[in-house]
Amino acid sequence: MKSFFASLMFMALSLAAYPCFAADSRNISVINETGYAIKFLGFNNPGDSDWSDNELGSVLRNGGSVYVKFNTADDGCVWNLKIEWADPGYPGVLWKDVDLCKITTLKLHYNRSADTTSYTAE
Repeated sequence: MKSFFASLMFMALSLAAYPCFAADSRNISVINETGYAIKFLGFNNPGDSDWSDNELGSVLRNGGSVYVKFNTADDGCVWNLKIEWADPGYPGVLWKDVDLCKITTLKLHYNRSADTTSYTAE
C-alpha cells in the first residue's frame, strides 16, 4: 500500500516538474454569445495563410461552447482566430494576434447596432 501511494506522489511531482505533461497553456474554451450560429472556428499562426481544421464537430449554436486543445507540435502563444457564420451571405470574422497563453476562455459577442463582432477574454 505504501508503494502505491509513493508511486502516486512520484507521478504528481513529475507532472509538476515537467510541464510538457500538463495541459497546454493555449487550450481554450470558446463560448458563442453572438446570437447566431457559427459553422467554422479555426486558428493559425500570424503570417500563415492556411487555417487549421475546423475545430467544430458541428454547428456551434448561440449559447454553445467548444474546448479547443492545441497540439504540442504547434508553436507559440499568439494565434489568429477566424469564425464563419452558419447563415450564408455574411462575411466571416478574423481576429489577429490573440495571446492564448494569457487567457482560458473567449466569449464571442455580436453588436447588431454597430454591426461588429468582438470577444471578451478571461
